[in-house]
Amino acid sequence: MIVASLLGCSTAALADSTSTATAPELAELTLEQLSNLEVTSVSGRSENLQSAAASIYVITAQEIRRSAATNLPEALRLAPNLQVAQTSAGQFAISARGFQDLIANKLLVMVDGRTIYSPLFAGVFWDANDVVLEDIDRIEVISGPGGTLWGANAVNGVINVVTRSAAQSEGTLLSVTRSAQGGREVARWGTRLGDDGHLRMYGLAVDRDDTQLPDGTSQQDSSSRLQAGFRADWLLGQGALTVQGDAYRGGDDPANARAPKLRGRNLLTRWRSTLGDGSAYTVQAYYDLADRDDIDLFRNRVETRDVQFSHEPAVAVGKLLWGAGYRTAKDANVANALVLFVPSERELSWSNLFAQYQWTLVPKLQATAGIKLERNSYTGVEKLPSLRLAWLHSADATTWAAASRAVRAPARIDKDFYFPGQAPFLIAGGPNFQSEVANVYELGHRGQRGGQLSWSATLFRADYKGLRSGVPGQPPPNTVENLVEGHVQGLETWGTWQAAPSFRLSGGYLRLHKSLRFCCGLDASRTEFPNLGVDPREQWSLRAAFDVSRDGEIDVMVRRVGGLSESVPAYVAVDARAAWRVTTGVRLAVLGRNLFDRRHVEYLSTGAGGAPNSELSRRLMLQITFDM
Repeated sequence: MIVASLLGCSTAALADSTSTATAPELAELTLEQLSNLEVTSVSGRSENLQSAAASIYVITAQEIRRSAATNLPEALRLAPNLQVAQTSAGQFAISARGFQDLIANKLLVMVDGRTIYSPLFAGVFWDANDVVLEDIDRIEVISGPGGTLWGANAVNGVINVVTRSAAQSEGTLLSVTRSAQGGREVARWGTRLGDDGHLRMYGLAVDRDDTQLPDGTSQQDSSSRLQAGFRADWLLGQGALTVQGDAYRGGDDPANARAPKLRGRNLLTRWRSTLGDGSAYTVQAYYDLADRDDIDLFRNRVETRDVQFSHEPAVAVGKLLWGAGYRTAKDANVANALVLFVPSERELSWSNLFAQYQWTLVPKLQATAGIKLERNSYTGVEKLPSLRLAWLHSADATTWAAASRAVRAPARIDKDFYFPGQAPFLIAGGPNFQSEVANVYELGHRGQRGGQLSWSATLFRADYKGLRSGVPGQPPPNTVENLVEGHVQGLETWGTWQAAPSFRLSGGYLRLHKSLRFCCGLDASRTEFPNLGVDPREQWSLRAAFDVSRDGEIDVMVRRVGGLSESVPAYVAVDARAAWRVTTGVRLAVLGRNLFDRRHVEYLSTGAGGAPNSELSRRLMLQITFDM
């Protein structure tokens, strides 16, 4: 599967991590208040969602709580501008605007400002990254490039998970979710640290049973995972200090010796304050260790160190944001029968300098221009410019347009990957591989009508050059090259209707057209490249939230995803939640997934023969939560 994703052959920010919603909490916000949330992922500073010049959807704490999600990838299904497919018990293929793959590499994901993608393949191991859903304040999901602020690999989108400050989680929370296929347990405790500080500590346990393949055999993908962590926040004079960290281990289930062995820990600290002239600045640093032993696939250990600085100096006209950063990652791999990296160890580094300026051209017309210069170990300096225009019709309507250049820099899997693990090789690295480049154009509109209706729609086109591929017809060993070009265009839209004080209806629609081809006159007849992701042409979702009483809630989500092939046809999934507040601080809920579908497949493997992945079956869960 991973090998074919490389070549398409059939071989055998500084994110604002403090909460911007104070009182009332997100779970109590009206539709009008939700449309005016403060977000940070678009411009690097806090701004009103309604006027942001980007295709951005905010998953709120309210939406997560009222969903059937039990982990971070499942919560991301709530964003209508993401493509989410579950491939096994713990793995997901997640992307924005196409190129959906297990090793998708064009989506930047952050948790409280810490980038969680692996330098091994410039993507996310979703089974190794989770958060306590009850501690999430919001998830900002941008579809479209964000390289000017966030750097290379923010090509098709940015996911920014922002957790609550420790001050917002005092007390004790216990939550247990169980089903016949496994479950999840959470314990969290929060307290004050003197007059100016707060502390939150948590523990998270997850276990998953095997899923089945279409022929009824077990996928042998059961697993268990333990995670613990903390967050501390202090207000110190004119500044705010945050220190947080996590540690986890997984794959120790004795029932499945083939489960990936996962070990990891991270520590982040951030200082936000103002200079003597009142201008704001932020300094952030983190350390991240991730160790993965996937037996016959990746046996990888990576240590990452990152430091970032940003400053908003006072200027006579407009708003200026600039910053710089440096990251280093020491990546080490152990060879096995299938996979070899040459060299086995490599230390990679990235350094960057960026500036972004926002000003008013004429009344109601706002422009934002920026550029980031980012140097990486493989290709040197990459230039990432962008220009955005926003026409602010009123406080309730914004039309915007953007043009950006984004880059997906090489990862180790592009340059240093050999298959199988010893000679003779079928794949022998990619010594000539350079960055993939996208020029992206967007046009969008966002509006609302009072407290009853809000909507957003975006047209987009991305022109790609130098996408990853093998050389057609090349005798073994093949090499990874930049030989595919083309475009992706489409429409993404969503809206929410507050039909009554106790009833809210939300919907989203995404249509995608991908046209790729070999460059340089190579094999002009080929137009399908499964190694570059297998994407549905369209998908839609509809969610209904109903307060049946002061203490009762019913939520239903229906989503339809277009087919990928004859073996992975279109499917409709219905998820639901019914919850009752038994007493103050105690909630009982029944969660259901795939309620009217005995089982379905969501993703097509790009391995030999295109064999489909796990079938996902109907699942009922019982959840009880104590929040005191």
